[in-house]
Amino acid sequence: MKNFNKILIAIIGVVVIGGAVWFLSIKPSAPESEIISKKGIHWHADLSIKILGQLQDIPAGIGLGITEHYIHTHESDGIIHIEFPGLVRRDDIRLGQFFEIWGKKFNKECIFDKCNGLDGKLKMLVNGNENSDFENYVMRDKDKIEIIFELDKAGDSVVEEITVVGNDFSFSPSQITVKSGKRVKIIFENKGNVSHNLVIEGLGVTTKTIGSGQKDVVEFTASIQGKFDIICSVPGHKEAGMEGSLIVE
Repeated sequence: MKNFNKILIAIIGVVVIGGAVWFLSIKPSAPESEIISKKGIHWHADLSIKILGQLQDIPAGIGLGITEHYIHTHESDGIIHIEFPGLVRRDDIRLGQFFEIWGKKFNKECIFDKCNGLDGKLKMLVNGNENSDFENYVMRDKDKIEIIFELDKAGDSVVEEITVVGNDFSFSPSQITVKSGKRVKIIFENKGNVSHNLVIEGLGVTTKTIGSGQKDVVEFTASIQGKFDIICSVPGHKEAGMEGSLIVE
C-alpha cells in the first residue's frame, strides 16, 4: 500500500510539473484582431532616418548580443529583421519596439534629440505615403519606412540675414554661428581697397569677387553641423589673415 501511495504521489507530481511547464510556455491569449500570425513570421522592413537633410546611421547588431531580440539588425543597411516563432501580436511588431531595443527616442513629436518646434517638423512615410502612426505603426513585410525631420515650410520662409564686411585683410565679424537647418543669407560688403570674396569651405558657398565699395549676396541652408572655414580665395589674402569661421550647431 505504501508503494502504491508513493507511485500515486510521483504521478501527480509529474502531471503538476508538466502542466506548469506547458502553462508557462504558452503566450496569453489575444483577441483575433490583435493576432498577426499563429505560426511565426520572418519579415524585413527597410528603415531610413533623415534629419535636416542628413541620413542617419542605423548600426549593425541592434538587438543582437547577450540577449537576443526577435526584432534586430544584422548589417548597417537599415534592414530591420522581424523574426518571431509561434504567436505574433500587433504589439510585438510596432515600430516603437525597435527603437526601445535600440535605446533611441522616437514618437510622434521627436526623433532622437530633435523635436517638433522651431528646429523643424517630424513626419513619417510608409511605402511613399505619409503615416501618422509613428511609434505605434505595425510593421509589415517589405515595408519602406522613412522618418524625416526637416525645417517646416513656415520656418523655411524665415531667413537669417548676416552682413559680413571684408577689409584689408580681415572679415568682420570673423565668426558666425547659426542653427542647423536654418536658411541663411550673407550680405558681403567689400570695404577694402582691393578686390575680395567670401568662401565657406566645405559647404560650396561662395560670393563673386567684388571690388571696393561693392556688395554680393549668397543664400543657403545650413544643413550640416560643424565648424567651417571662411576665407577670401584671392591668392595671398587668406595667408594675410583674411579668414574666419562659420559654426553650425
